[in-house]
This record gives sequence, structure tokens and C-alpha cells, in this order.
Amino acid sequence: MGSLEGLIATGKSFVGYIEKASNAYLDSLRDNRGSRNYTCFARDVNAAGLAGCQAQPWCATFQFALELYEFGKAEALQHWCMTPQTYVGYNCFSTLSAFERKGKTGNVPKLGALVIFNYSHMGRVIRIYKKYGAVWFDCLEGNTSSAQDDRNGGMVAIKERRADDTNIRAFCYIDYPAETVTPGWRLAADGVRWWYEFADRTWATGMQVLETSTGKHKYLFDKQGYMLTGWQQDNGNWYYFDDTKGSPNEGAMWKSDDTGAQKLWTL
Repeated sequence: MGSLEGLIATGKSFVGYIEKASNAYLDSLRDNRGSRNYTCFARDVNAAGLAGCQAQPWCATFQFALELYEFGKAEALQHWCMTPQTYVGYNCFSTLSAFERKGKTGNVPKLGALVIFNYSHMGRVIRIYKKYGAVWFDCLEGNTSSAQDDRNGGMVAIKERRADDTNIRAFCYIDYPAETVTPGWRLAADGVRWWYEFADRTWATGMQVLETSTGKHKYLFDKQGYMLTGWQQDNGNWYYFDDTKGSPNEGAMWKSDDTGAQKLWTL
């Protein structure tokens, strides 16, 4: 059985792949580079008895090929809401329509979801994170370049994108086999702030009681999910949260004891 983790790992291994000038050296990342849209992805989809559309724009074919490599033809088609007879995985908007008919689209990024752009381009969500107070995601894209909105750049690349990017028409959701997510602390993209991820991939906000390596403590998170430290006000009351950078107790609430002295509060 394949996994989303395996699909993403395979996709990342193709970063830097450049389309070919002809049918030669299709498996090489850079040999025979050209601008005629020849790829190993179209070849492999063709080999599966589907329309790989060799020598044509390939952003969508790249994404379907990843499904094919990881899950095989039958499951890949099921993931894309298609059959061998109705396969249109080479076209961005036709793919979107297939997902819409099954009620599997939305405007919120989910891990593994296909990203359909208004300018007829497709990518895939491979990581979701918080930056600058907003939700961002890493988008794995084929037939692009280092330019942010290039839909015919001829290579595989990963772009950083905001979840509310107005160029995104919709996300197409795929029901992958359930994978275990270990709850825990995550370092934000700025390398400074921390947030806490739950097993369902949501994150902590407001006052939370969390079990850590030093025991069970109270923590406070802002609306974006970042942990707060030092003196903070919550619901009209003031609290102190450990602000010792790098300490295993960073962010944990302190409380006054019977003498009035402040100390770390373990529940």
C-alpha cells in the first residue's frame, strides 16, 4: 500500500527535473534539456494505457504520474475521481470538474491536495505552516520555473504560497490512507516562535493544558497559534508565562504560591 508521505518524497526527488528536447534521456533530471515538453511522466502515464499527452504542457500529468508511481493505476484513478474511460488528468480544469462532481473541492489547503490555479496550472500541497500571521503552504509544481506564477517554465519546483492567494481557483481533496501524526511542538518558519500541532493537524490557540517533557502545564497561544511568553492578559486576567529562551519550560505558566512567590505551575 502506498502513502501520501511516499508520494511527497517521490515528488520532491524530481525537483530540478527539466523537460526534454526529444524522447531521449527522459529519466535524467537535466540531460537533453529543451522546450518541447517531453517528459518521463507523460511516457509513464501513456504506458499505463492513459493519455499522457507527450510533448504537451505537463503540470497536471506530473501530478497524476506521482499518484501512479505510489498507488498504481486503479487507486490513482480512484483518487482523481476518474475511470480509464473518463480519464482527463492531463487537463487542469477538467480535473477540477471531476473533483467538483464528487464534492471534493474547497478553498482551504490540505496536505496532498491538488491546487488548481486560475491561469490553467496545477500544483500540490506538500507542507502547511504559519508565517507572518497567515497560513502558507509549500506547493510542488511541474512545468514551472523559479518565477512564482510561471505555468510553462519546463521544470519541477517547489513554491511558497499563501493559502489565500487570489490566483488559486480551488483545492481538490484526495482521500489518502490515514497516517499517524504525532502531536507536538513545531518551530515556526521564522525560526523563533513555536506552535503546537494536534493529531488532527489543527493547532493550539488560546489557553491550553499540554503534557510536555517536564509535566502538564498551561500555555497561552495567540489567534494565529503562536506561543506567548512573559506577562500576558487573557479574559481580563494577567498571567506570567516562562520566557526563558530554549528552556524546556519556555511558555509554561507560573503561579503564586502561599507566600506570594511566583513559581512554575505543574498541574
